[in-house]
Amino acid sequence: MGKILEEFCNVTKEDIDKAINEVDKEFYRKEICILGTIYTIYISVDENDEPRIRNLSGFCDYSTKEIFISSEIEKEDEDSLKNLKYYKNKVIRHEIIHAFLYESGLRENSNMQVAWSENEEMVDWFAMQSPKILKVFQELDII
Repeated sequence: MGKILEEFCNVTKEDIDKAINEVDKEFYRKEICILGTIYTIYISVDENDEPRIRNLSGFCDYSTKEIFISSEIEKEDEDSLKNLKYYKNKVIRHEIIHAFLYESGLRENSNMQVAWSENEEMVDWFAMQSPKILKVFQELDII
């Protein structure tokens, strides 16, 4: 991953390591490269830090190249899922897929009033199935 970021985003491994280890205002901040564009992911954000996160597990702001993941999805209670780490990772993958679809131009070029590339069911499918698809690709040594 480091070589890809260095080649396409002009980011060094040291930059990546620094971003991954950086803690910003009680939440974690990581920078990733989406088709040559740097996005910042903010993990464990509450609505005091980002009011738009209210009632959401996460969201992608294409205009600022930021992804926000709610701190609420990490809180265990009698109504929560038992495997919160699995859910949090799926939400992160989901929002990253939104960013990939946007950066690839599919949001603007869907030829529909409501872009098919923003269809939540489709994005969720990719978020849920991508680890399984990646595992098959790795087993076949085709990546």
